[in-house]
Amino acid sequence: MLFTRTYPLRLVIILPFSFLFFIGAAAFSVISYQNSQTLARSMGQNFARELSQRIDQYVSNLTKVMPEITDANATQVLNGNLSIAQPQQNTPWLLSQLRQSEQLSFVSMAFPDGRYIAAARPPNSPEHIEIASNIFNPEHHLIGYMPDSSDHLGQAIEQVKVSYDPRQRPFMQCALANPQLPCWGEIYRYVQSEVYGISLSKAVLDAQGNVIAVVAADIALNRLNQFMEKLNIGYGGLAFLLEQQSGKLIASSNIQRIPVKAADGNRFLLKQHPIPLLRNLSISQQDNLVDSHVIADGKHYLLEVKQIKLGEQQSWQLVVLLPVDQIAAPIMQQVKVTLFITLLLLLLLIFIGAQLARKIARPIENIAQIASNNELQKLTENPSKHHQYVEVSHLATSLATLAKAQLDSIHTLEQQVSKRTLELQKANQRLTTLSEQDALTGIANRRVFDRCLVSEWQQAIAENSPLSVIVCDIDHFKSFNDYYGHQAGDKALQAVAQHLQAHVRHSSDLLARYGGEEFALILPNTDAAQAAKIAENLRQSLFAAAIPRADLAPWVISLSLGYASTYPQESQKVEELVRRADKQLYVAKANGRNQVQPASTTIV
Repeated sequence: MLFTRTYPLRLVIILPFSFLFFIGAAAFSVISYQNSQTLARSMGQNFARELSQRIDQYVSNLTKVMPEITDANATQVLNGNLSIAQPQQNTPWLLSQLRQSEQLSFVSMAFPDGRYIAAARPPNSPEHIEIASNIFNPEHHLIGYMPDSSDHLGQAIEQVKVSYDPRQRPFMQCALANPQLPCWGEIYRYVQSEVYGISLSKAVLDAQGNVIAVVAADIALNRLNQFMEKLNIGYGGLAFLLEQQSGKLIASSNIQRIPVKAADGNRFLLKQHPIPLLRNLSISQQDNLVDSHVIADGKHYLLEVKQIKLGEQQSWQLVVLLPVDQIAAPIMQQVKVTLFITLLLLLLLIFIGAQLARKIARPIENIAQIASNNELQKLTENPSKHHQYVEVSHLATSLATLAKAQLDSIHTLEQQVSKRTLELQKANQRLTTLSEQDALTGIANRRVFDRCLVSEWQQAIAENSPLSVIVCDIDHFKSFNDYYGHQAGDKALQAVAQHLQAHVRHSSDLLARYGGEEFALILPNTDAAQAAKIAENLRQSLFAAAIPRADLAPWVISLSLGYASTYPQESQKVEELVRRADKQLYVAKANGRNQVQPASTTIV
C-alpha cells in the first residue's frame, strides 16, 4: 500500500506556482469575456433600437387616422350633416371612412340615450364590412346588417343575444368623463370575441355644453400581434407591447413564449405574468438612454424600452429583450480558440492536482453527500471513521456520534408532532364548523353569506351570467315570540330554516340566516324571472306546510320575500344587489305581507 501511516491534511497542498498560473489564466479569460460581452451589447442595442423604430412606425401608421376621423365626425354632427335623430342615415358616411382606412375595425356613433350605430370590420372576419346597430331591436341587441346598394341598412346577418349599451363600454365612458378633449379608452375585449381593441372617442357638445353624441374610431389589436409575430427578431429575442399606465400586455412577438392573455381571456399584468422573466422586469417610464440589461434565470438580457405616444395623454411601452449569450456567441467562439492554448497548458497541472485531490477530497465528499441527503443512519455506519487521514477519521467519528443523537431526537419529536397534529386537526374542524354555521338553525351564517356573495359576484362578472338574491322575513315574528315565548320562537325559526333548506333548488344555491327572523338566498345563474318563481314557490310551500300560530290571522306562519337580480359589472357594487332585495322585502311587508316583491319579472 502506498501510504502506510496517517498524515495531517495540512501537509498535502497544491504547489504555489500552479495557483499563480491559474490566476493569470483566469484574469486573461475574464478580460476576454468582458470585451466580448461589451461588443455583443453594443451590437444588440443597435439592433433593438432599429426594431423599436420599426414597431413604433407601424403603431403610428395604425393609429394616425383615428384623430382625423373623430374630429371630422364631430364637426359633421355639429354642422348637421350627420343626423342625431335618425343615425341610420349616417351609414354611407361611416362606411366610406371605414373603407378608406383598412386598419380600422369600427367607425361609430353613440348617443346619451344608449343608441349605437357603426360601420364595422369584424375582428374575427376583417375581410367583411357591415353595419352594426342596437337601434332597431326592442331589447337593444347588437345586430349586424349587410349594406345595401346605397350603403344603407340592408339584410340583418347576425345578432348578439345580449343587450348592448354603449354607455357601459370604455370608449363612451372615457368620452363622457372627458367631454372637452378626445380620449383614448381602455383596451377592451369585443362583445362575444376573444379579440381586444382600443378606441379614440370624442364627445360632441351642443351650445349649452350638453353631450349630444360620442364619435369614435376603433382598431383591433390582433393586427399588432400579427405584425410582431412576423418580425424576424433573431438571436432568440423577444418583444412585447404594454400599456404604460396599467402595465397590461397588448401584443407579443411570440405568444407561445410570452402569452398576452390568460385562459379566461383576461390580459396579463406585467407584474403578475406567469413568465418570471417578465414578472421581475423593472421598467422605467421613459425611453432607455443608456445601455440596460437584466438578469433572469441566470441569463443576461439586453433591455430596450421605448415609449410610444398615441397622443391625448395615452402612451404604450415597447420592450425588446435580447439574450446576450446568443448575440455574443460568434464573438465568444473566437475567444474560445484563443483560450484553448491556455487550457492545454493547464491540463498537466490539473491532472496532477486531481490525483492529489482525489485522495484527499473523496472521503470528505462522501461524508458531505451523506449529510446533505439527511442519511443519518449511513453517517453512523460511515467507514471513513477508520480513514488513513487523521482529520478525515476525526470528522467521520464526530459526525457519526452527532447523527446517532439526532436520530434519537427525531424519533421522539416525530411522536410528539404526530400527537399534536391530530389534536390540532380535531380542534380546527370544530372551529370551522362553529364559525360557518348558525348555532340555532344549523344553516349557514351571515359570514358565510357575505363571503359566498362576493365569490359568486366575481364569478358572474367573469362569465357574464345573472346573479339573484332573495331576502325573506317571517311575518309578525315579534307577535309570535310575545305570544308563545322565545323557546317556541326558536323552534319556529328552526322549522322555517329546515323547510327553506329542503326547497333549495341547486347545490350551488346558498341559504343563510341573515339576522333575527330574516333569511337570505344566493342564486347563481338565475335571472329575475327565475328568482321570482323560486321566491313564490318558497312562500307558497311554507304557507301550505301550515305551521300553526294562534296569535294572528291567517293562523299559520307565512313569509314576506323580496328579490333582486342583475348581470354584475365591474363598475357595480355587490352591496347594491342586497340593498335592492332588502328594499323589495320592505315593500312586500308594507303591502300586507305574505307576498313576493317585485311582482313583475323585469330585470333592473
